[in-house]
Amino acid sequence: MNRITSGRRGFIRTAVSFAALAAASAASAVQARAFPAKPLTLVVPFAPGGNVDIVARTLGIPLSRHAGQSVIVDNRAGGGGAVGSGWVARAEPDGHTLLVATPGQLGTLPEMIKLPYRADSFAPIAVVSRTPVVVVVRANDARFKTAADFIKAMKAKDGSVTVGHAGPGSPNHLAVLQLEDAVKVRVNPVPYKGSGPALVDLIGGQIDAVVDQITSSTPHIKSGALRALFVLGPRAGGGLADVPDLAQMGLPVFDATTFVGVFAPKGAPTASVDSLYGWISQSVADPEFSRLIRELGSEPFPASAAVLQRLVSEEAALAARLTRQGRLRAE
Repeated sequence: MNRITSGRRGFIRTAVSFAALAAASAASAVQARAFPAKPLTLVVPFAPGGNVDIVARTLGIPLSRHAGQSVIVDNRAGGGGAVGSGWVARAEPDGHTLLVATPGQLGTLPEMIKLPYRADSFAPIAVVSRTPVVVVVRANDARFKTAADFIKAMKAKDGSVTVGHAGPGSPNHLAVLQLEDAVKVRVNPVPYKGSGPALVDLIGGQIDAVVDQITSSTPHIKSGALRALFVLGPRAGGGLADVPDLAQMGLPVFDATTFVGVFAPKGAPTASVDSLYGWISQSVADPEFSRLIRELGSEPFPASAAVLQRLVSEEAALAARLTRQGRLRAE
């Protein structure tokens, strides 16, 4: 009798355990199906008008359709991307708040200054685009009619040319430092809170040039206000057929191509991250997204979280070298 009672109790405990497991699985499935339960927020750690901002806003349109929720773009500029990135790192890791940034915000900035986040404070989701980086000047600046004119001016004297960039530690800043290495001369770098403000000052004559992603410079090039002098890497995207690259100018070749990716705070549910990856991939493959991005000189570049993580690691290695040299630091 005792054996029967004991066996029955064991059976009941097992049945209860299976029931609890089934209930938990069902709840998890319901939660996954419920995501997203509110609008998605894409945090851009730069001022409006720059490459990352343009990519985020272009991505938001198809992403809203695929995710079935509205998408909000929230610009939180400052610190070369540190302010917005730190805000996302502290956000609720429920998958609704995402960071749209370059690998530099995660790989470079922590090498420069003490921050409340590291690269592993985020879960990489997907790469969205890649964009050539160019040197742009005012179209009516008689000093720089060609790329050779610009290089000659650089070589005339250290610091004789003022070059704007999107902030300390930004991909544009690293490109400026790599250009200095290639030409073997220093410029006078001027940091901004994003490409948008830098381009405004360039057009207004406050600085000589800007190192920028072609995406944010294209509207000003098309309007006739600016001219692209040369490309700092391969010519991904269109509209650069007549613009020389480093090899054509006889300079050491480096690749400053900027990649834009999407990250979630560490701890975001795996099911939500997987769903986001699927929706982002569908959005990048959307014909309208592709058309708009290509018109601005960039190109869609769908890639996995593993690729995005590798890009972050490569940025960190470059930043570590420049920091050891004493050339990469907070302004």
